[in-house]
Amino acid sequence: MRRTTAAIAAGTTVFVLFLSGCGEDTSVAADPTSTTPAVQVDPGKAAMFVVSYRNAFPKLAQDRDDAAVRGVLDHTCSDVAAGVSEADTVAGVVRRTENGATTATQEEAQAIYEMAELMC
Repeated sequence: MRRTTAAIAAGTTVFVLFLSGCGEDTSVAADPTSTTPAVQVDPGKAAMFVVSYRNAFPKLAQDRDDAAVRGVLDHTCSDVAAGVSEADTVAGVVRRTENGATTATQEEAQAIYEMAELMC
């Protein structure tokens, strides 16, 4: 069931991106000492990610505001833009999605990575 839900979320994301077309590049230069992500994703894409994330991973999204969920996207896109390996980026997704005792499985983290990569 998790794979189906993640696939639906990713499919919905792709469809929305297709309908919205290409957005403008809103990336900013990275400050190596900063903990904020170097890439800021288009607000429309970020909103779609938040909705998809909440629907696909309700336990990971529980008690998190939209900014926290969007942070997962922004940090993942920053890692992708910086050329961080997929394995290391997925490991970062696992760390960023921890919600108390609930942790993303490797499969969930991979699905979140793939969904985020489409938004970058």
